[in-house]
Amino acid sequence: MGVLLVIWWRQQSGRWYSIFAGTLLLGMIFNVGSYFLFVVPPHYAGCPNGCPGRLGYPLPFATLDLDGRSKLYLVDFLLNLLLLWLVWLGGSVVWRVLSEAVDLRERTPRFRFLFFIIVVVLPWATAPRYANPPQIEVRGDDLRISINARRAADLTYAVTGLWIQRLAVEDIRYAPLQVPSILGGADQPRAQVCLRGYTWFYIPWQRYLVTLDHAGVTALNMRRIPLDGSCWR
Repeated sequence: MGVLLVIWWRQQSGRWYSIFAGTLLLGMIFNVGSYFLFVVPPHYAGCPNGCPGRLGYPLPFATLDLDGRSKLYLVDFLLNLLLLWLVWLGGSVVWRVLSEAVDLRERTPRFRFLFFIIVVVLPWATAPRYANPPQIEVRGDDLRISINARRAADLTYAVTGLWIQRLAVEDIRYAPLQVPSILGGADQPRAQVCLRGYTWFYIPWQRYLVTLDHAGVTALNMRRIPLDGSCWR
């Protein structure tokens, strides 16, 4: 695919090498940036002994152990770089085709600015709306609980909307809920779901800790936590 795109650019422009280098540079910048922006922390949902986290997007290329130490895998890093480069190179082809279709060079500066906003900025800014962020893999009852927690954050607490575009599940844990002695005094576990909120341009913004009842259906409360904080402290 990359070879075909480069050949296409060679036929379209004598400065194809600058397109190649520029998109590769953008791919590298976004690849390194994804290491810091797209973090799935170590978690205990689905693995009682703890599972390592992962870093990078759209392909994870580093792991994060339970002590917070990261380990980068060079082959996966290069594969993610290749994928991001193909995305940017393909996007440059789309830009060239659309700009030629509207004869962009002959248009006014205002039209070119609006064209740039619509074709480049808006799809990137609204990416969280149509592309899922990295998150933990949950199955069975944990999946049901995570869906209920996100639904509560969306509908009950109105987290998502104009600013927060998407929520990703970071972890699920169970805390004891003390029942009055008149009802037996038993400790019934209640699920707590940690969510990470992403705003425009896929920028992580804040964490949300949603506490559900012992059935994992009804939300009891929600707490907002800074991104540099922890849901479990």
